[in-house]
Amino acid sequence: MSEADLAVIGRRWQERIEASPEYSVIANDNVFRLGFNQNAIKESVYCNLQNLLNNLCLKYEGYSVLEALPGEVFENDEGEYYKISSSHPCVFSSPGSHDIGLFLRQDLSLVRGIGKVTSKRFKELGCCNLSDLVKWKRFHKSAGNVLDILDDTPHSISRFLFARKGAAHPASLLTSCLHHHELFRFVDIETLGMFGRPLILIGLGFFKGVTLHIVQFLLREIGEEAAALSAFCDLIPDDAIFVSFNGKCFDIPYISDRLAYYGLSPLPDILHYDLLHPARRLWKNDVCDCRLTTLERHFLNCYRREDLPGALVPEWYARYMETENPGPLIPVVEHNRQDVLTLAILLFRLQQEWYERLRVS
Repeated sequence: MSEADLAVIGRRWQERIEASPEYSVIANDNVFRLGFNQNAIKESVYCNLQNLLNNLCLKYEGYSVLEALPGEVFENDEGEYYKISSSHPCVFSSPGSHDIGLFLRQDLSLVRGIGKVTSKRFKELGCCNLSDLVKWKRFHKSAGNVLDILDDTPHSISRFLFARKGAAHPASLLTSCLHHHELFRFVDIETLGMFGRPLILIGLGFFKGVTLHIVQFLLREIGEEAAALSAFCDLIPDDAIFVSFNGKCFDIPYISDRLAYYGLSPLPDILHYDLLHPARRLWKNDVCDCRLTTLERHFLNCYRREDLPGALVPEWYARYMETENPGPLIPVVEHNRQDVLTLAILLFRLQQEWYERLRVS
């Protein structure tokens, strides 16, 4: 695809975004109307953000993307791409693999044919773990098979729990404690809207020791999407593990769709821990919604200043494309970076919370 064709595509996306914004502004901050709009923004918030946008455009007038958002330009077979890197010391703790192994061996419901009621009856009879259950003739073989799996690799154990209880089950989440933290790949994307529209930013976090490294592939123009996607895939080894927030339904399928659009190799079939459902199951009665920013404020002691709602990202990127002023990109990049950082913090918090709750239940 020629540069001229890509420029035309960029202009067309800009026109579409301006013609059909994917949000609605709620006049007078009427709280009774917020629930009827999926991407509702209070009028006061919208006005404040518009002021922020205008101020950023004034501040960064004449700046280049490199000056406003320091990064590096790289090139691969698909062309040039722009990468922004940052590092964040991250103190974390999680239940040990030995503790998780003992916990799983006490879960009789891992054996097919045993539910909560049957499991309770067995424990009342003194059958407290899978090793005890092997002694029962009816479940000798099936319990033995489960024990063999629990002695296998962490990947095998995780896939077994995903199949037996579902990927969204808290017990499945706890299998993440069995994996080395440097295998995790924390993923969050920013797009121009619904499926089929280009990606504009891919955020990826990974650990080296106790430091979380975040790389962000920012599209300075739509024509860099294929190169950015290829660079992202180069950082996903076959033994990596995705961690996301609603990424199973959105982020990873979206990336896969864009890879297919350009005829690039698909993502490897790797484990994926989506934190939305374990978080919702844990805290749904304590907060009004389970958005990532809400969980930050209530449970992670993290507060964002002048955070940009995701629904406004396409419009702000369109402003950048129209003016070539990088000011509108500043909050987009910061929003994405904070999302990736929060994913890492949230994973370890959920591991601790669910281990304590399930262990005593």
